[in-house]
Amino acid sequence: MKQFAVLIFLFAASVISAQQAQSVEAFRKLTTTAQRFAFLADSNVVKMDKPAYDAILPVIEAKKDDKTLFFWHFQYMRFAEQFKVFNDELFPKILENMSNAAAKRGLDIESVVAQYHIAFDDFGNKKLSEQQVYSAFIHCFEKIKRLGIDNFRPYSIDQILLQIGGNFYALGDYDKALECLLEAENLNKPKLYSSPHIHTLILNLIQSIYADAKNYPKAIAYAEKIYDLNLNNQYDAEHSWFSTFWQGLSSLDIALYLFEMGNFEKGEKYADRGYAKYKAQEDINNPEKVVAAFDALYVLIKIKLKLGKLNEVEPLLKKVEFFKTYIPLSTEANYFKPLKLYQNYVNYYEAKKDYTNAFRYMKLVAELQDSLERRNDKRKLWQIESRVKSDNYLSQIQSAEAENRLQERLRNLALITLVLFGAIAFVVYRRIKKDNQTITKQKTLLEQSLGEKENMLREIHHRIKNNLQVISGLFDKQSRQTWDETTRKLMKEGQDRVFSIALVHENLYQSDNLTTIQIKSYLETLTKNIEKSQKSEFQDIALKLDVDDSVLDIDTAIPLGLILNELITNCYKYAFKDRTKGEIQIRFHQTANKMVLDVQDNGVGLPQNFDIDKTKSLGINLVRGLVRQLDGKLDFTSSAEGTTFTICCINQVA
Repeated sequence: MKQFAVLIFLFAASVISAQQAQSVEAFRKLTTTAQRFAFLADSNVVKMDKPAYDAILPVIEAKKDDKTLFFWHFQYMRFAEQFKVFNDELFPKILENMSNAAAKRGLDIESVVAQYHIAFDDFGNKKLSEQQVYSAFIHCFEKIKRLGIDNFRPYSIDQILLQIGGNFYALGDYDKALECLLEAENLNKPKLYSSPHIHTLILNLIQSIYADAKNYPKAIAYAEKIYDLNLNNQYDAEHSWFSTFWQGLSSLDIALYLFEMGNFEKGEKYADRGYAKYKAQEDINNPEKVVAAFDALYVLIKIKLKLGKLNEVEPLLKKVEFFKTYIPLSTEANYFKPLKLYQNYVNYYEAKKDYTNAFRYMKLVAELQDSLERRNDKRKLWQIESRVKSDNYLSQIQSAEAENRLQERLRNLALITLVLFGAIAFVVYRRIKKDNQTITKQKTLLEQSLGEKENMLREIHHRIKNNLQVISGLFDKQSRQTWDETTRKLMKEGQDRVFSIALVHENLYQSDNLTTIQIKSYLETLTKNIEKSQKSEFQDIALKLDVDDSVLDIDTAIPLGLILNELITNCYKYAFKDRTKGEIQIRFHQTANKMVLDVQDNGVGLPQNFDIDKTKSLGINLVRGLVRQLDGKLDFTSSAEGTTFTICCINQVA
């Protein structure tokens, strides 16, 4: 019986080997590159085992078909999971082979594909930073457009464009991201996508870009596309939740966009549809489903509160509180999840006129909102810095490529010299002349690049100033919408602080020197704004300046402007209480060793028990912090004849 089993095994093995041999022989008979591509792209090839696939390689090498050689390595990388050959050294080796195959005959398209996958792999292995891979991806994307996107179809171009567009989006380059992702969408044939999931991710990123720009009609259109795609393209049983998830998420996104557009009734229908998708597959043991239901309830509750349906809101709030206990809120991804819940509670209790509970949740909202805004501010700053660093890195890549090309020419020149020393003298002369022209041209390009970088820095200062003016306008608008005088004053103080920072950036981008500003003109404009903002029409308070012609860098000018803003504002608020006349003197002088700022008034003076180190005043505490930032010292004197604040700092001459 055992012998019979062995015979059957040997027969089966011989049949498999014969099938492998037939596949290799069939490949050998193919005469064109297109036929070989089609053979290797056939899903049946994946069913071959690794030895059979390896047996095709010598056939390709014998035919000297470099494009097919590259494609063989590319497909091998895709089949690695089926071949069960994963290890740490596999992909770098495959990528090296792909790069070598592309370089043999100068295959431009294949070279770009290799560059993309090398950059992607290096980023995954943390050999490249996000800024560096951004630069590499820009390089690849420009080449893909130049060479024609259709020519990249065999190489899963949808996945390449998705990854590149996602990187652009992460670094805040939304225009470039949208350009890339629209190219991916314009492939326009679903069968060309690796999977409906890839197609969905492309549409979702485009939707997010339009939503960030508040172009809600277009965002809704793309959310509808996602819903239809996942309604008609069902995943396999193992991944069926993906289809439900995207149908639910797209419905909820549409609900939020309609909410922003003021169409609450229609938004409610989409919110109900989105929550129904998640509710049908509710599973507290699945974290993804719990988070999805939690987010869906937030949208549904928000809209129902707006529509005044309080009787429907209460059971939904209990449900979301139940889900909250199953969400790991300590993780970075879920840390701000309660903010949505607390915002709904504020609106719920306000609608019920339970202002005690509304105020309690309002405090929780304020704490989380402040933390979220700080994180978002850091993120925006990181995006700006990252793109600037990426530009520098891209310049370095281009310089390195130019240097490598020059070195290759020199090596070839040396080899020719050994063979034809006599004849090469003339060639060397011509080459040196050409290299000098190249150097001159590169010098011109470098000077042009430097000018472009200066324009970019000037544009950054201009945009920062514009953004700060927008923030200042928001403060002004908010102050005009409140009847609380204290709140209006706080808004006005915030507006003045933002103006003092924006003024620095305005001076920088208007000057020839993008790193320093003239302190005299800056302080004159700043004090005029403070005077206009704070001075009462019933008071005659003179504001006098004695400022030298020093120049300061941005790191000194901004804190100095904020300090001056706080001190002058305090003079107007407190120094001339119950007085109609007064005088404020500002003196700023800089020597070789130090700089000194004096703010003096002839007002009523500070209280006798005033302790500058123990005061809880926001303005004074801000001044103390800014003085420490400048590595300076803060002193003051006060009497019934007035008060003088003196800030003395180590010299910061630029």
